[in-house]
Amino acid sequence: MLSTAASLKTSSAFPEIKEEKPLKNIKIVVDAGHGGKEIGSIGCLRNEEKDINLSIAKFLEKELKSRGADVIMTRRHDDYVDLYDRVELTNEKDAMIFLSIHANALPDTMNPLENTGTSIYYYYPQAKALADAIMKNMNEQLPFANDKVRKGSLAVVRNTNALSVLIEVAYLINPEDNAKLLDKDIQKDSAKAIADGLEEFMKN
Repeated sequence: MLSTAASLKTSSAFPEIKEEKPLKNIKIVVDAGHGGKEIGSIGCLRNEEKDINLSIAKFLEKELKSRGADVIMTRRHDDYVDLYDRVELTNEKDAMIFLSIHANALPDTMNPLENTGTSIYYYYPQAKALADAIMKNMNEQLPFANDKVRKGSLAVVRNTNALSVLIEVAYLINPEDNAKLLDKDIQKDSAKAIADGLEEFMKN
């Protein structure tokens, strides 16, 4: 498998980045984490992570398309999709960007009240600037704390050829975060902040 940098350099259809519309014709995979039999975490209000992930992912799809991006969804319904099928789809489509949407959780031994906010994971150093730009915009626009950009050896960000990040929008097991994650306006705002961060990254 090519490294992220090598993949982008050898792409046969590398798009021209335009200042006024930097996402135009950029191929982006939006990955709603979990789905089907894989519920993900369960919030303190008993809602399931897979549903929140899909809702935010659909708002993000709409936001990115409105900015001219070519968006590919790993799932549109409550379906189970294997992690490596998500990776394979991204690589087969020769996507430039991969965005995986999640809501965070903690082991039972940790206090959910002490952890709150957005965290973003990357693996390859080329993707850190993308994670930083998205975090900056999410932190400025959303009612969530900054729970840091982190390097993580996660299957979907480690094995994709695209520039890849996994976004934990907030902690589903934190009562305040959980309530906000269920708010459709905040879900829409999350999608906008992610898209704004991606645009900022592309311009730079």
